[in-house]
Amino acid sequence: MRLIKIGVGSVSVKVGDFSGNAENLRSVIQEARSQDVHLLVTPELGISGYSLKDRVWWPDIARRSWETLQQLAQECQGISVFVGLPIHMNSHIYNAAALIHDGEILGLVTKQNLPQYGVFYEGRNWTPGSDDWDEYNGVPAGNLLFQLPYGKVSAEICEDLWSPHSPAPARARAGAEVICNLSASPFTPRKNEHRKRLIQSAAGRMSCVYAFSNLLGLDNSRLIFDGSGVIATPDHIQTDAPILSKSRWTLSTSIVDLDNVARLRAENSSWNWSDTDVYERLYPLSVESDSDSFTPASPKDFAAEMPFSFFEATASESKNEAHLFLDELYDALVLGLRDYFEKSNAFRQFLIALSGGRDSALCLLLAVDAAKAMNEGTEPERFAERVSTVYLPNKAYSSDATENAARSLAEELGVPFKVVSITEEADIALKKAAEMADGEENVTPLAKQNLQARVRGAMMLNWANNAGGLLLVTSNLSEAAVGYTTTGGDNQGGYSPIANLPKTLVSRLLDYISQRDGIASIQKILTIPPSAELAPDQEDERDLMPYVILDDLLYLFAHNRMSLADCWRIACHRHADVDAEQMRAYTKRFGTLFVQSQWKREQLPVAMKVLDLDLDPKTGFRFPVTQSIQDELDELAAAEL
Repeated sequence: MRLIKIGVGSVSVKVGDFSGNAENLRSVIQEARSQDVHLLVTPELGISGYSLKDRVWWPDIARRSWETLQQLAQECQGISVFVGLPIHMNSHIYNAAALIHDGEILGLVTKQNLPQYGVFYEGRNWTPGSDDWDEYNGVPAGNLLFQLPYGKVSAEICEDLWSPHSPAPARARAGAEVICNLSASPFTPRKNEHRKRLIQSAAGRMSCVYAFSNLLGLDNSRLIFDGSGVIATPDHIQTDAPILSKSRWTLSTSIVDLDNVARLRAENSSWNWSDTDVYERLYPLSVESDSDSFTPASPKDFAAEMPFSFFEATASESKNEAHLFLDELYDALVLGLRDYFEKSNAFRQFLIALSGGRDSALCLLLAVDAAKAMNEGTEPERFAERVSTVYLPNKAYSSDATENAARSLAEELGVPFKVVSITEEADIALKKAAEMADGEENVTPLAKQNLQARVRGAMMLNWANNAGGLLLVTSNLSEAAVGYTTTGGDNQGGYSPIANLPKTLVSRLLDYISQRDGIASIQKILTIPPSAELAPDQEDERDLMPYVILDDLLYLFAHNRMSLADCWRIACHRHADVDAEQMRAYTKRFGTLFVQSQWKREQLPVAMKVLDLDLDPKTGFRFPVTQSIQDELDELAAAEL
């Protein structure tokens, strides 16, 4: 038997923090050595951080990364370690996986597949690796296979696993018995289950051992990495590391028999088939037919097969799966918020303007748990020192119900709560608005509403400035979609933890946390209809439309890229209790507001990404600010079910 012990180390890093990142990598290497690990895999770009963006073009990034790699190599006596770093070679920038063996840097495997979708924009900064190799700082770099004392090893990096053009099969065919994947794969709920299926499939298909390591936490400001680690043999997943750890790093290990890999390959007749050019010789066949012979399936039946909630589609299989989805989502939000606070090193406490509504309630829950998780969760009893809340009523519109709900939640969670009236300031703001408009009668109802939000926003920003606080912005994805926020008001602050959650998921998560953790005051909040309380008897769903419809239209239009007419057809079938013409009006309103609100989305604060649909214009959703959708609106007006 050729038994080797493999370790997968998930590490929390910070962009550009070479000494801090090296310390975390050094810690996991030392622990692996103490456990007699032969081969350790650490995450993609673990030395520099993954979310470098244009910072990678500065030459010092590659230089410092190489110097750090050389320092780490000195810690690797008696062990083989894959470490991720950027390299500048022949005027190109590559994402590389360096293999250190027994203190020596043997070579660098370069990433071949660069994602250019969703939040990924790697083609702007990186050059894809080729099937060839060159030399970098005296060691080979490119498409490499390593013969180590215990067997043949190679690597691929993150997207290489997901791509149909993965370089791993060719490397396995060349003899690699262990494929190591250094990854920076962003979190979405239950995504790790999909990863594990891919990894197990790769191990089985290539008859190899596949070792996968992912980044942990927030390395810059937006993307959360869940820190998963997987070791799979051709038969099964042997190691499945826990995700979303509060620690700076985790290590999981497994012992595998490489002789078993060799045996499986020898016994597998398909493995001996070496015709690699078969795909280039495929002869395409097409069927000629009258286009009128195709009858599309029923949109009604199509809608009936869709999940109850688009945003929880992966959680619809069972009650237990739904709870796992919500647990992972909540834990990821807490981890991201904690990491942003700690790694920015600029704040003393979280500040939340409680409104008695759902969004600010969820932000407070996240802040409390993030405060408990500070310093790797070693000082949970100090959480109240790091969270402060305030309720800012305007006597003309704020209700006793929302004030009581806000107070109850703060008291139940054990955090400071104060009430500071904005009535006087709102009156002054209205008076000044009237002066500028040549009379109060010329101040529009919308302006009267928004000036209150701007008063609150200015007061909160000043409080944050004075208290050294991280002001949490409480806007959600549904509001961002249709511009239901006030520029200079409730959409201003330091960090926006729930900006990627639609309103329906905010409500769902609150209800679940209330029941899971026994927080009774949340139910009081859930009984109050969502309202900005900026006008008499105002309710969000009267201003907009039912959130369940808004969120459906958002997903169909922005995620599935459907036309407004098709969005309307699907929405009509999903909400058969709503009149078709009313749904047409909702769809028209949604489409118009969505397009007109892009200028607002361009100004939103830094936010976490936890779901596939992401409206952040800086990374996830590059949408024109000025454009026309009149043709789509005309098509919607004429559409029939």
